[in-house]
Amino acid sequence: MENSDVVSLAQALVQTPSLSGEEGCVAWLVAQRMREFGFEVSIDHNGSVLGTVGPEKSDLAILFDGHLDVVPVTGKWTVDPFGGEIRNGRLYGRGSTDMKGGIAAAICGVAAAAREGKLKRRVAVSASVLEEVIEGHALSAVLDSCRPQAVVICEPSKLQIKSGQKGRLEILLTLHGKPAHAASPECGINPLYAAAKALQALQALPLPQDRDFGEALLVPTDVISSPYPSISMIPSAAKIRFDRRTLPGERKEDILSSIEDCLHQAEIRGFDLAITEDPVMTYTGKTAMPPRWLPAWRAESDNMLLSNAIAAVEASGVEPSVGTWWFCTNGSESAGRRNIPTIGLGPGREEEAHTIDESIEIEQLTLARDIYRHLTLLAAT
Repeated sequence: MENSDVVSLAQALVQTPSLSGEEGCVAWLVAQRMREFGFEVSIDHNGSVLGTVGPEKSDLAILFDGHLDVVPVTGKWTVDPFGGEIRNGRLYGRGSTDMKGGIAAAICGVAAAAREGKLKRRVAVSASVLEEVIEGHALSAVLDSCRPQAVVICEPSKLQIKSGQKGRLEILLTLHGKPAHAASPECGINPLYAAAKALQALQALPLPQDRDFGEALLVPTDVISSPYPSISMIPSAAKIRFDRRTLPGERKEDILSSIEDCLHQAEIRGFDLAITEDPVMTYTGKTAMPPRWLPAWRAESDNMLLSNAIAAVEASGVEPSVGTWWFCTNGSESAGRRNIPTIGLGPGREEEAHTIDESIEIEQLTLARDIYRHLTLLAAT
């Protein structure tokens, strides 16, 4: 397979819009291309595509996972976000880096390895859905169906091997008040004052640190009254949404308990804490309300997958380096929940994700394809 195949496939994927919950057209394209490249293909109830190669009755040595959905296009772009323009050695468009380039490289790299006829075990590539709205939810169904012995998350990493990531817990703090006319505030209890006090107290809450991941984070992302808008009246409640970036080993129960203790020490009463469970819908029409608890994870230093990844990077002419992600990925499901040996490794710069004029270097695509080929051969022969 020529390097141009990975470029043309990535370009075709970028040219097919696929917002979260609207991935049907790009899923069909991926399934079609996988079959052309020799994969056995299935599409699950969520609409995620799974392609496998290798001896039919053998175990599944390794799964390469990427997500099909992209974030919305915002801001003023200088290129067509879905044009797939190639210029000055870069492919431009929404999803080029995050992460259709990684999916294209995985499909082409695994297919190239399979054509050598050396595979003794099966290898799979999954193109999952809904990752941008809830990491790991769609991959869970994929893992139930194929049960791999190792997983590679193909998110952008500049071809650096990622041995772990921070997790994410989304928390909803509801502060209860007593409604009254805004002209008679003394007749009610305004929860907005409690909200302001809670924000101040939680800003000073000490958070744990880790040698690899730095400090955990607690970031308020939304404040809304109930009802909203609360016109000419004191609201009955105020809700604050928090994004808590977690470290390996942290438990959701301990995190919620520390927040509750902090609020009690600040003499805040009349509140509820909950993990958010916002509804999601797949393009196939399936609905769910998965809790937004995505655990952090760290690969063991003696992990065979990690050793094979280092060897695969070296064999492709790239100087290997190992680091961690500061953001959340589908690895929260494979490694964080299921303890399946997992690494991250993908083409493109993480900083390019979700940006105006998003793009990826062609060289990164071709190198990622070669690395995935070598890693497939190391894992399955």
